[in-house]
Amino acid sequence: MDQKELEYLRRIEDHAAQTGWVAPLTQEDKAYFAYLRQVSKRYNINMSKANRLEYDFVIRVAESEFYLQRANA
Repeated sequence: MDQKELEYLRRIEDHAAQTGWVAPLTQEDKAYFAYLRQVSKRYNINMSKANRLEYDFVIRVAESEFYLQRANA
């Protein structure tokens, strides 16, 4: 890495150290998680106990339906 890239990374590190590494959720993020929960309830799948196939299924259904609804709105 050159010096310019290192300086940029240092600034990012300093900013993240002051403000925290996790950005607050946006309204769209909150809406998606609420919709994800609805989909998991619809198919009676507990996400914390789901196997990989169930987990992937719920994620794919939620993503496709959620973003399709937003595109049609």
